[in-house]
Amino acid sequence: MNESTVSSKNKHVFLKRIWIYSKEMFPVLIYLPYLIALYICLNFSSQAISGHDIVVDSYGILGFVSAFFVMLMMRTFDDLKDFDLDKDLFPWRATAKGDVKRNDIRIISFISFSILIIANVLFGMDTIVIFIIMMVYALLTFYWFFNEEIHRKNLFLTMADHQPLPYMINFFLIHTALASGDLYDPFTLNQGILLLIFSLPVTAWEVSRKIRSADKETHYETFSLVIGLKPATWVALICLLLAGGLTVYIGNVLDLAMSFYLICSLLMLGVIFIYGRFLMNPTDKNNILTTVAMVFTSLLFFNMLGHVIVGHAVIMNI
Repeated sequence: MNESTVSSKNKHVFLKRIWIYSKEMFPVLIYLPYLIALYICLNFSSQAISGHDIVVDSYGILGFVSAFFVMLMMRTFDDLKDFDLDKDLFPWRATAKGDVKRNDIRIISFISFSILIIANVLFGMDTIVIFIIMMVYALLTFYWFFNEEIHRKNLFLTMADHQPLPYMINFFLIHTALASGDLYDPFTLNQGILLLIFSLPVTAWEVSRKIRSADKETHYETFSLVIGLKPATWVALICLLLAGGLTVYIGNVLDLAMSFYLICSLLMLGVIFIYGRFLMNPTDKNNILTTVAMVFTSLLFFNMLGHVIVGHAVIMNI
């Protein structure tokens, strides 16, 4: 077997491992609709609130690329941080079984980091300061703020200093929207409300994914184990309902059609039903909170996006 054949085989095996990792830890077909809903809605709504036509230009593309690769980078950060721990807690995962190697994840992480840096240096100088702050904070979370031992033992401390990151990411993405067009629009109170609308569901999702029924609890630290199942469920539900209520407010600011409010109401009723059912009967079968949080968020954003597009002109300037 010659050298080129060995190299080709290694490349094929590497790509196979990356595909396994993608399917298990970053399923594109699930994350991409969510990302499209989040980013385009955030971008268009931010511009619409500023009171002018929506412009899709290089900053719009930069924001979407940044949103995708920062999500992928954060996914790899989590997996690298917990690589050894996951072997004990989640022995069925590809990383624990050896189907995906630590170095594979490092390569994906490095590629994501490099694309983010290169894209924003070349095409995003107007928002580069906010981008740098976001990236520095992301790296600090990766290094546990240099206190891994303390963070490992305190779920609330980890939540408190890691949770600002999605808010920083969305703050940066809002600014890529404000930088679109001829003028760099100011960040207003209503953009701040948008920031909450798009960030509170992340908090809800993070809490929901660490809620388990009593028969599924292990030594893995979850919110349901630390503060109790019902308090944790209420925290996630309140975050989602706050996001829904604030979305209704922004709909009023943008003077959206009545169908917008009807759909928002139905979505919030659906969330109340699913989370309420789990509160009353907290079985593993009823624990679909993580999925429902993501579905609710996606539909909430798609609803806003559709109504914003109907009511505002979209100008392509690429």
